[in-house]
Amino acid sequence: MQLWIEGTRPKTWIASISPVVIGTLLAPKPDLVLFAITLLCGLFIQMGTNLANDYYDCIQGKDTAVRKGPRRLGASGLVTKNHLFWLMSITFAIGFILSIPLIFRGGPIILCMYGLAVLLGIFYTKGPISYAYKGISEPIVLFFFGSVAVFFTNYLQTLQFSIYPLFVGLAPGFFSIALLGANNLRDFEEDKLTKKNTLVVLYGTHFGKVEVSLALLAPLAIVPSIMNLFLIPFIFHILKKLWDEDEITSLLPKIGIAFILFTCLFALKAYFL
Repeated sequence: MQLWIEGTRPKTWIASISPVVIGTLLAPKPDLVLFAITLLCGLFIQMGTNLANDYYDCIQGKDTAVRKGPRRLGASGLVTKNHLFWLMSITFAIGFILSIPLIFRGGPIILCMYGLAVLLGIFYTKGPISYAYKGISEPIVLFFFGSVAVFFTNYLQTLQFSIYPLFVGLAPGFFSIALLGANNLRDFEEDKLTKKNTLVVLYGTHFGKVEVSLALLAPLAIVPSIMNLFLIPFIFHILKKLWDEDEITSLLPKIGIAFILFTCLFALKAYFL
């Protein structure tokens, strides 16, 4: 159980939690049971995606001894490749079971979206498609961990299609890009060695820092609020560290905290302002 949780990378879970929280709070009368099911379903999709990333990077030899990030279950030998495959499969299966009441609520479109989310999670690093290593993961992350997740969470609550959640959803989407960009900056040397053609590998670390900087600032413009005044100093603290070569490895947890704070401040704004 401990290894399974480690492999799902809990420090990144906010990327799937935040859009569900935001999409729910945009509904006039949120259903908390529906919120909990949607949250768990989204979380298991992300957990399965992280395990798939671990598995396919392992069998393709993309993780090496020079890795600076958290250990990977497959590459470190903590679990066998077969065991890791089943962990991934079971995690996605639990997500599907959780999606069943959501499918009854929202109809076939929710089933299609779940299937698409799983396919995107698998092909993030699988085989010749592996879009994460072709420099196109950022727009997919922006829309599926942002606009699409917020939009369909809100749809499940209201059973109405609305443009506004698509726009607001860009905020958590940009935070997810910031997490992704910081991850790619940290892993730049290893990714270059193993031919993982992320945007940072393709265009350099300066480009990566600009990308992360803009991704951190964008949510403040997308959701302008007096509550953001509590977050701005911390964002600028992260930006200062971002441009310091010695601080790259500490960026991910700081961005994760900023993401959590943004989500909490959005919730406070929704209830009290």
